[in-house]
Amino acid sequence: MSFNAKQTLVRALSRAPLYRAMPPGAVRTYAALKYLSENSNQDEITQYIISSGGIPTRHLSTALVAARAVFRAGADDVLTDTLDELDQRFPESPELAAIHADFHAYHGRYDEAFAFARKGRILQPSHAGSVARMVTYGYRILPRDEADEIAVTAAARFPRNGEVQWACAKLCDSSEQFHRLRKGWEALQLEEEDLLKVVRQHATAAARAGEIASAIDLYRRAIRLLMGGAKLAAPIPEPKLEGKSAWSAFEDLHEALDGAGVPYFIAAGTALGLTREGRPLSSDNDIDVGVLEDDFDQPALEELFAKHPRFDFDVVHPHTKKVGLRHRGGSPIDIFRFYRDGEKIYHDAVFVRWGNSPFDVERREINGLKLPLPADADKYLTENYGDWRTPNSNFDAFIGSDAPNVETTWPEYLNLHYVRRAYKKLSRGEYQAAAAELRNADEHQLAAIVHPQP
Repeated sequence: MSFNAKQTLVRALSRAPLYRAMPPGAVRTYAALKYLSENSNQDEITQYIISSGGIPTRHLSTALVAARAVFRAGADDVLTDTLDELDQRFPESPELAAIHADFHAYHGRYDEAFAFARKGRILQPSHAGSVARMVTYGYRILPRDEADEIAVTAAARFPRNGEVQWACAKLCDSSEQFHRLRKGWEALQLEEEDLLKVVRQHATAAARAGEIASAIDLYRRAIRLLMGGAKLAAPIPEPKLEGKSAWSAFEDLHEALDGAGVPYFIAAGTALGLTREGRPLSSDNDIDVGVLEDDFDQPALEELFAKHPRFDFDVVHPHTKKVGLRHRGGSPIDIFRFYRDGEKIYHDAVFVRWGNSPFDVERREINGLKLPLPADADKYLTENYGDWRTPNSNFDAFIGSDAPNVETTWPEYLNLHYVRRAYKKLSRGEYQAAAAELRNADEHQLAAIVHPQP
């Protein structure tokens, strides 16, 4: 089955209760959990598992699929019992060790998470998921130089594996580490076209290190390879909330912040989705909330979510002042600091900031929750989106032609953003659009060679 076909099947299972027409068994259990995790709460999921006799554990492959669905739903009692049984039946499985690692991470037990990741790597040294988790959780518990060394070794050991390369790239915070990663990769003397497998990861590492020129140059090389006849395995997908239990994530976030007395409000694209459609937009890529600077206590926020079993910390760019989270269901969440500068209220991303007229916050009931949103929704959303009532699937909040209130604070990074967009469009065969993005980045010579392949 192709990647696109699998994605279509997963979406269908999430949107409709197809499991009701299936015969009893592991596949029916997975389909049910997939649907219920998107459309029900934890209690309903747990009740279904109990009524159906629990997760089937006879075959490891189907048990792993179901266990991951239960993990995403947050039904920890059921998950713990299932993992204990699976550990006894399949003690040599690195996939089970990976689930254990993630389970401990979401409970803030990073020493245990790292230990299970290392166990998975020992059980199967070629298991990329275990190695990627060793990198990720190593940065949570080890001295920086030790964690950097693990990342360099992992990147060289798995030079073509996207999961490992992403783990190393997203935690690269210095020029020295970026050049170590690149030097180790280049020393392997791989095929030139292998750059296409890791260019996005390595460009991300460069950008995090402030090496913007190096990031752009990596994309230049990759684009020339594509124009020379090299092929990508698949189009680069746009990240979306669809299929990531966005409403469940939002409910848990609201409960955590309200329960802790944090005066927050729903912001940006999430405010648009709740106002226009009564839910987070499935086409959006994250959940956005804001906290005014006088109430923004980053250590307190980190302490709050470190103790919450439905959230783990997501990696954010070192130039940002937001708190990044990831919900068990997969939804990324950004908690932005909103600050006053002159006559406006701003919040920042890496290379831009968005300004709004000062606004009050009011509670509005949506799907049974009393949620804090900007009081004058029309004014707030018009400042952010212009015609916010008309859906625009191609909207880009980082460029002025789309977002009326955006200001560029790092012009070189904006050029990287355009080049990165061009590369994504090329992966989908959108040659004219890719060339336009390159011209926006003043990459006119590169734009001139972009054309459909024979």
